[in-house]
Amino acid sequence: MMKLRKLAIAGALILMSGAAFADQGHGCGKGHFSKANWQEHRQEFFQKHQERLHTVLQLTAAQENAWKTYQDQIKPEVKTEHPDRQAFAKLTTPERLDKLEAWDKSRDAHTAQRDKAIRTFYAQLNDAQKKVFDENAFPHRDHGKPHRK
Repeated sequence: MMKLRKLAIAGALILMSGAAFADQGHGCGKGHFSKANWQEHRQEFFQKHQERLHTVLQLTAAQENAWKTYQDQIKPEVKTEHPDRQAFAKLTTPERLDKLEAWDKSRDAHTAQRDKAIRTFYAQLNDAQKKVFDENAFPHRDHGKPHRK
């Protein structure tokens, strides 16, 4: 009887802890994040990060124009909907490759423009600001999870 009672208690604890973990979500603000509001979430994250970066950089009045130019040039692209999969599936392999190559070129051009803007702004910073920028410019995407090795 005692063993049965212990098993029942252990089972109840397991069920309760499982329910608690299931309710956690994946750090996206359960109920807040969805594909429908992805662009809004992305823009909000970008704005908050840039405001924080601006604060920690402690820019001089002379650097503010460079900051404004930098901000105008690095804004995330507005993502369009994914292409129609059925239409893509109807293309021949060479046509698919052409589409993929065009998408890659577009992405690469945007990345090159963004990289140039970052380098130009970085050149305007003093050594202390460069160190702060190096530590804070790119948000940590691991959400506090340990790095895999």
